[in-house]
Amino acid sequence: MTRVLRLGMVALGLGAAALVGPVLQSAPTFGVGNQAIVINLPPKGELSTTGQGVRFRVTVTCTNMVPAPITVHLQQTRSQTVVNGSGTSGTSYRCTGRSERVPVIVLAPQGAHFNPGGATATATATCGASVCATATRNVVLFSPPSSQP
Repeated sequence: MTRVLRLGMVALGLGAAALVGPVLQSAPTFGVGNQAIVINLPPKGELSTTGQGVRFRVTVTCTNMVPAPITVHLQQTRSQTVVNGSGTSGTSYRCTGRSERVPVIVLAPQGAHFNPGGATATATATCGASVCATATRNVVLFSPPSSQP
Protein backbone atom coordinates (compact mmCIF):
# COMPACT_ATOMS: atom_id res chain seq x y z
CA MET A 1 0.00 0.00 0.00
CA THR A 2 2.84 2.38 0.79
CA ARG A 3 4.47 1.55 -2.54
CA VAL A 4 1.25 2.35 -4.44
CA LEU A 5 0.88 5.58 -2.50
CA ARG A 6 4.46 6.55 -3.35
CA LEU A 7 3.96 5.75 -7.04
CA GLY A 8 0.76 7.80 -7.01
CA MET A 9 2.56 10.77 -5.46
CA VAL A 10 5.39 10.50 -8.00
CA ALA A 11 2.88 10.32 -10.87
CA LEU A 12 0.99 13.29 -9.45
CA GLY A 13 4.23 15.24 -9.08
CA LEU A 14 5.25 14.49 -12.68
CA GLY A 15 1.80 15.48 -13.91
CA ALA A 16 1.99 18.81 -12.08
CA ALA A 17 5.47 19.42 -13.47
CA ALA A 18 4.18 18.71 -16.98
CA LEU A 19 1.45 21.31 -16.50
CA VAL A 20 3.77 23.92 -15.02
CA GLY A 21 6.51 23.42 -17.66
CA PRO A 22 4.62 24.91 -20.61
CA VAL A 23 3.36 27.79 -18.48
CA LEU A 24 6.90 28.70 -17.47
CA GLN A 25 8.17 28.40 -21.03
CA SER A 26 5.47 30.67 -22.42
CA ALA A 27 6.01 33.41 -19.86
CA PRO A 28 6.86 36.73 -21.54
CA THR A 29 10.47 37.77 -21.74
CA PHE A 30 11.49 41.28 -20.89
CA GLY A 31 13.97 41.86 -23.71
CA VAL A 32 14.41 45.03 -25.69
CA GLY A 33 12.56 43.78 -28.77
CA ASN A 34 13.72 44.41 -32.29
CA GLN A 35 16.35 47.10 -32.39
CA ALA A 36 16.16 49.47 -35.33
CA ILE A 37 17.81 52.71 -36.43
CA VAL A 38 17.49 54.80 -39.59
CA ILE A 39 19.58 57.91 -40.30
CA ASN A 40 19.08 60.55 -43.00
CA LEU A 41 21.38 63.38 -43.97
CA PRO A 42 19.87 66.79 -44.70
CA PRO A 43 20.33 68.31 -48.18
CA LYS A 44 22.31 71.25 -46.75
CA GLY A 45 25.07 71.88 -44.23
CA GLU A 46 25.68 75.25 -42.56
CA LEU A 47 29.24 76.58 -42.75
CA SER A 48 30.90 78.33 -39.84
CA THR A 49 32.12 81.88 -40.52
CA THR A 50 35.68 80.58 -41.06
CA GLY A 51 34.64 77.55 -43.14
CA GLN A 52 36.48 75.22 -40.76
CA GLY A 53 33.24 73.71 -39.48
CA VAL A 54 29.97 72.53 -41.01
CA ARG A 55 26.83 71.85 -38.98
CA PHE A 56 24.51 69.08 -40.09
CA ARG A 57 21.22 68.15 -38.46
CA VAL A 58 21.00 64.42 -39.09
CA THR A 59 17.53 62.91 -38.74
CA VAL A 60 17.66 59.81 -36.53
CA THR A 61 14.76 57.42 -35.97
CA CYS A 62 15.41 54.51 -33.63
CA THR A 63 13.53 52.10 -31.38
CA ASN A 64 14.38 49.66 -28.61
CA MET A 65 18.04 50.54 -28.36
CA VAL A 66 20.55 52.74 -26.62
CA PRO A 67 21.32 55.86 -28.70
CA ALA A 68 24.38 55.36 -30.90
CA PRO A 69 26.91 58.04 -31.88
CA ILE A 70 26.43 59.34 -35.43
CA THR A 71 29.61 60.11 -37.40
CA VAL A 72 29.52 62.27 -40.52
CA HIS A 73 32.39 62.22 -43.04
CA LEU A 74 32.45 65.10 -45.52
CA GLN A 75 34.46 65.45 -48.73
CA GLN A 76 34.58 68.57 -50.89
CA THR A 77 36.59 68.95 -54.08
CA ARG A 78 37.29 72.45 -55.38
CA SER A 79 39.58 72.76 -58.42
CA GLN A 80 42.45 70.43 -57.53
CA THR A 81 41.95 70.69 -53.76
CA VAL A 82 40.17 67.98 -51.77
CA VAL A 83 39.11 68.72 -48.19
CA ASN A 84 38.00 65.85 -45.95
CA GLY A 85 36.54 66.28 -42.49
CA SER A 86 34.53 64.39 -39.93
CA GLY A 87 32.57 64.85 -36.73
CA THR A 88 30.61 62.73 -34.28
CA SER A 89 27.38 63.46 -32.44
CA GLY A 90 26.65 62.87 -28.82
CA THR A 91 24.06 60.37 -27.64
CA SER A 92 21.64 62.71 -25.88
CA TYR A 93 18.75 61.83 -28.19
CA ARG A 94 16.14 59.19 -27.33
CA CYS A 95 15.15 56.04 -29.22
CA THR A 96 11.37 56.28 -28.95
CA GLY A 97 10.43 55.53 -32.55
CA ARG A 98 10.04 59.24 -33.31
CA SER A 99 12.44 61.12 -35.57
CA GLU A 100 14.86 63.53 -33.92
CA ARG A 101 17.31 65.96 -35.49
CA VAL A 102 20.76 65.33 -34.05
CA PRO A 103 23.45 68.00 -34.55
CA VAL A 104 26.82 66.89 -35.90
CA ILE A 105 29.69 69.36 -36.37
CA VAL A 106 32.17 68.33 -39.08
CA LEU A 107 35.61 69.93 -38.80
CA ALA A 108 38.12 70.45 -41.60
CA PRO A 109 41.75 69.56 -40.86
CA GLN A 110 43.96 72.34 -39.54
CA GLY A 111 44.95 74.75 -42.31
CA ALA A 112 42.03 73.76 -44.56
CA HIS A 113 38.46 74.98 -44.86
CA PHE A 114 35.22 74.14 -46.63
CA ASN A 115 33.65 76.52 -49.18
CA PRO A 116 30.05 77.18 -50.12
CA GLY A 117 28.93 74.70 -52.77
CA GLY A 118 28.62 70.98 -53.33
CA ALA A 119 30.15 68.17 -51.28
CA THR A 120 29.54 64.51 -50.48
CA ALA A 121 28.56 63.41 -46.98
CA THR A 122 28.32 59.97 -45.41
CA ALA A 123 26.71 59.38 -42.02
CA THR A 124 27.12 56.18 -40.01
CA ALA A 125 25.66 55.02 -36.72
CA THR A 126 27.95 52.76 -34.71
CA CYS A 127 26.24 50.23 -32.44
CA GLY A 128 28.88 48.60 -30.27
CA ALA A 129 31.68 47.49 -32.57
CA SER A 130 29.69 47.48 -35.82
CA VAL A 131 27.99 49.95 -38.13
CA CYS A 132 24.22 49.61 -37.75
CA ALA A 133 23.04 52.34 -40.16
CA THR A 134 24.51 54.42 -42.96
CA ALA A 135 23.42 57.17 -45.35
CA THR A 136 25.28 58.93 -48.17
CA ARG A 137 24.21 61.91 -50.26
CA ASN A 138 25.42 64.97 -52.13
CA VAL A 139 24.92 68.08 -50.00
CA VAL A 140 25.17 71.83 -50.47
CA LEU A 141 27.28 73.78 -48.00
CA PHE A 142 26.00 77.30 -47.38
CA SER A 143 27.05 80.33 -45.39
CA PRO A 144 24.40 81.66 -43.02
CA PRO A 145 23.16 85.17 -43.71
CA SER A 146 25.25 87.74 -41.90
CA SER A 147 23.53 89.54 -39.05
CA GLN A 148 25.02 92.98 -39.63
CA PRO A 149 22.83 95.99 -38.78
